[in-house]
Amino acid sequence: MIKKYLPAIIITALLTVLPIVLGLILWGRLPDPMPTHFNASGEADGFMSKAAAVFALPASMLLVHIVCTVTTFIDPKRRNIDGKPIFMVLWICPVMSILVSGFMYAYALGMNVNITTGMFIAIGILFIILGNYLPKCGQNYSIGIKVPWALNDEANWQATHRFGGKVFVAAGVVTVILAFFVTASPVLFWVYFAVDMIACAIPAVYSYVYYLRHGKKED
Repeated sequence: MIKKYLPAIIITALLTVLPIVLGLILWGRLPDPMPTHFNASGEADGFMSKAAAVFALPASMLLVHIVCTVTTFIDPKRRNIDGKPIFMVLWICPVMSILVSGFMYAYALGMNVNITTGMFIAIGILFIILGNYLPKCGQNYSIGIKVPWALNDEANWQATHRFGGKVFVAAGVVTVILAFFVTASPVLFWVYFAVDMIACAIPAVYSYVYYLRHGKKED
């Protein structure tokens, strides 16, 4: 299975560390230290050395990318994972690495960008994508809503992921909308966290309720 996706694995790994190349090109223009953390208003409130910002952030994303990829391809039930969810696993880290570093470089160079708004939009889109892919996931141990009641019952898994997909899409839409207002009110920043935490919790609760209503399925 891994041979089929090997070209995509190599390409996405290289793209994950692409910001390092861009950072080296911009090295002479980047400040030291560099802003790497931003508050709800989009203002920098945390800094790293230029070297750490350019090298460490993409490198850490590459590590996450490798762990997620290996975990997916050694999953005992990997044959139940559709090609689209695998595509999602392979592309999340490179896209996030490029976006985060791109916003960070742009801000450091004095461009008029609001990183908080940009990241909210990116996270909202990610939730929408996850919501569309969740119903396509068969039972497995690496991708999806891996609560015990769903892992123990295929019908529960399917119902939970159909429901969870709708919840994630709704949460993504709300997050994108909040992105355009969050810098105007710090309260909305916490609303965003509440929305996403609830979106992650609701499918787990749904799975448990489904388990109570339909009884336990023994392996």
